[in-house]
Amino acid sequence: MNVSLSSFSKQHNLPKSSVYDRAKALGLNTSHGLNPEAQTRLLREFGKAAKPQVTVEEGNHRSAMSLQVGCDRSSLEQFRTDRIRQALANPREFMAGLTGFLNQLEEGMDQAEAHQDQELQTIRQLNRQSLRRIESFRRRADEYRIRTDILASIQNSELDELQDLAQEVNALGKSADIGQG
Repeated sequence: MNVSLSSFSKQHNLPKSSVYDRAKALGLNTSHGLNPEAQTRLLREFGKAAKPQVTVEEGNHRSAMSLQVGCDRSSLEQFRTDRIRQALANPREFMAGLTGFLNQLEEGMDQAEAHQDQELQTIRQLNRQSLRRIESFRRRADEYRIRTDILASIQNSELDELQDLAQEVNALGKSADIGQG
């Protein structure tokens, strides 16, 4: 499977420009990534593909054989069970969503507290104003009671005087006989 030049360089901790230059010098095509053969060749060029050497001796003759251990790519599929492992697709997006949602709730809480505090301040102000107004009314009611009592007393006194005057006027011009009969 082909691998991009960037991925290959990062995977093997090699400078991308050096890998590119070496690939061009070796006549390797990098336009569609590096095929497995090109990857193996570049690893040997950079001394990254140290393969174990095995020596086989048969009698007086000897031949060297190169064995490659492992392969360039491996799959863990054969070691896995059938259990499906679930993973979070985008942890950063989840965290951003969680943080945003909780921030909105906290802003709502702040607004609700501010609104409730404002209502409390309004109620306190209404309470003070009501108390002052009720005390003012109580004083006025006391004044009213006192004044109307005084006025009633004066009015009653005036009416008594008027009644006396009316009796005096009614007594004028009457004979002493008319009043007894």
